[in-house]
Order: sequence, then structure tokens, then C-alpha cells
Amino acid sequence: MNLEKLKPWNWFKHEENASPALPTMRQESLPAADSLQNLQREMDRWFDNLSSAFGLPSVSGNLVGGGRPAVKLGNLYRPQIDVSGDDNGYEIKLDVPGLTEADLSIEVRDDVLIIRGEQQQQSEDRDKHYYRVERSYGAFQRTLSLPDDADADEIEAKIDNGVLRLGIPRRQSADPDVKRIPISS
Repeated sequence: MNLEKLKPWNWFKHEENASPALPTMRQESLPAADSLQNLQREMDRWFDNLSSAFGLPSVSGNLVGGGRPAVKLGNLYRPQIDVSGDDNGYEIKLDVPGLTEADLSIEVRDDVLIIRGEQQQQSEDRDKHYYRVERSYGAFQRTLSLPDDADADEIEAKIDNGVLRLGIPRRQSADPDVKRIPISS
């Protein structure tokens, strides 16, 4: 068994470099700060109750834990992905419920696999009053760095039951000539 094939590969190094840095806030445990945060949460709850009574969206719906604004990246739709492999190849599974072949684009450029798609929002019935909508819509792009032994020319893709499966065979690397050195005593 070739141990080199077991070495982990950073599939997501291109996505990590492209993702925006999220702002962080240092948590301080000052009693006054805790009281102010509690007051802010209570006021947010009051405004939420008032706005929901008039059928308006939540005022604090974009707040995280301690009352901090959440980072909104627009209409972000990012399907979940699994990457696995064995001695023969790699398999990538991407959750894309509701998408068809026409909604997806897969290409390889300079050993980088780019998967793009778009989930269209369906027209809404104007006579209905929606109380909650939890479906995600929008365009997405997943960028994966292919390992050196991935055979990009033989990638196969198929979609079944909302899961896009990519099969990427491994190239058979030629074993380098091994020269044994005798040990003398």
C-alpha cells in the first residue's frame, strides 16, 4: 500500500483564501456590559413582538448571540459537500436539492475544480400570507483544489435525488526505480 496516498490534501485551499474574513468581537465579562447586553436583548424582543403583531419581519432577525449584527453576505446559498477517497479515486458529494443538470456548471481549470449553480426562487402567490420561508435561493460556487494524482480528464458527474456525485479517478503513478544499496560490515 502506498502511504503517500493517505496523506491529507487540502481540497479547500482556494475557498479558504477567497472567503472574506469575518469580524470578531472580544468577549469581556464586565457587569455593566452584561447589563447593557441584557437590556439590548430585551428591547429587541419588544420590537420583535411589536413588528410581528403588524406582520412585519423580525427586527433582530439578523443578530447573533450577544446582540451583535450577523455578517450578511447577500443572498448566500452554499450547498454542503462531502469529499472522500480510496486507492482508486475520490468521490465528491454535493447537496443540491431541486437543481437539475441545466442549473449546474462543472469545470476544471489549472487543477482547480469549480462547481457553480443557481437555485431560482419560485414565484410566490400574492394572495397568500407567508409566515415563514426557510428555503435558500441564490447562486453558489464551490472551488476545490485537485490533488496531483487526480485524473481531471476522467471526471464523471451525475445527479440523483438532489445529490451531485463526482467521481475522480486517481492516476496510476509509475513507481520510481528503486535501487537497493547493500550494507557491508
